[in-house]
Amino acid sequence: MTEDDAHPFVVLRLEPSEVELAEFRLWELGATGIEQRDQTTIVREPIPGEVVLRAAFEGEVAARHALEAMQNDYRADLERIPQQNWATEWRKGFGPQRIGRRILLHPSWEPVEGEPNDVVLEIDPENAFGSGDHETTRLVLRILDARVKGRERVLDVGCGSGILSIAAVRLGATSSVGVDIEDDAVTVATRNAALNGVGSVVDFSTRPLEEVPGSYDLVLANIETRVLVHMPDALQARMAPGALLVLSGILRKEQDELLKAYSAMLIEELIEEGEWCACVLRKDVA
Repeated sequence: MTEDDAHPFVVLRLEPSEVELAEFRLWELGATGIEQRDQTTIVREPIPGEVVLRAAFEGEVAARHALEAMQNDYRADLERIPQQNWATEWRKGFGPQRIGRRILLHPSWEPVEGEPNDVVLEIDPENAFGSGDHETTRLVLRILDARVKGRERVLDVGCGSGILSIAAVRLGATSSVGVDIEDDAVTVATRNAALNGVGSVVDFSTRPLEEVPGSYDLVLANIETRVLVHMPDALQARMAPGALLVLSGILRKEQDELLKAYSAMLIEELIEEGEWCACVLRKDVA
């Protein structure tokens, strides 16, 4: 196999506290996708306390530049996967998992048989964030499982693979509008909606949040604290009176900063998993 026959990845092995900054630097260096694996992810022989970031780059030059920039601060290696295999390499390690009381999540290549009351979701994340293996996604799915009662109108900001929109509708919401800044995410989310038979009641696009029409009973934003702290006005503008806002992608150490930015809203619930937390806020109608 020659270098021209392989796709380059930069692989970092980190402490959990190093992940956020390392991911930010990889994106700044031109990563086209980042996969995170840790002891909470379904992988073979995980190392407790170690997080592995695997970042894809468009070519050898870009990957080597990123490797040189990162290797002084992290344990970094260059990995090459044959071109004919790399597009499906992300499938390794993903399998069925149960989240909350009702949700049974699985990729298309791992069929499952659920119990009578299960909401079975078939999600192929491909190169979009949102496989259900990361704590931030699981936290929101747990909230949806507990709080979707039926007939809600949902807005999913940073929809990624579409998993949250699809879950909300399958749990009983009337419809969902999902937006993301990545064209690839919209493509993947639309495909996943079709897989789950909800393509007619979800709509995914790269439309800016400020251009999304209407108001919503449930607004979801699983992004990052550094982005969320600048979004309270834009998110609240899309909320119907008494609506709920679910925020995730928040490190526990960032919780106070996040809640300060959203201090005009009422805190309904805070839940945690590992180093991450999610919060449920209600728009104050007083």
